[in-house]
Amino acid sequence: MGSAQAIAGAWVNDQLDLYNLARSLGDTAWQQEILGRLYNREQLIRREARLQSKEELWRRFDEINGRMLVLYREIRSLSRKGEELALREEALELKRQRTRIGIRLRQLG
Repeated sequence: MGSAQAIAGAWVNDQLDLYNLARSLGDTAWQQEILGRLYNREQLIRREARLQSKEELWRRFDEINGRMLVLYREIRSLSRKGEELALREEALELKRQRTRIGIRLRQLG
């Protein structure tokens, strides 16, 4: 996940690049639109940061689900109880992580 400062910096740089392009094309309407976005940048940057956070959380959620599937397959194929217990504990921890991620995703909307 990018830091809020990095996201803000990249976003402003992108907008300035677009503004320069609009200026070089002589498109004043586009220039005004970009200036409006720059004036409202805090809200737009927060939205972008929230979207990036959600994407990262979904990636992590999917990774956890994949790992859990592998663990459950391994558990089914084991004959020794000690190994099974360790895998079940790992699966339980992954479930906890997945729950925390789900809560965070709901908070982000």
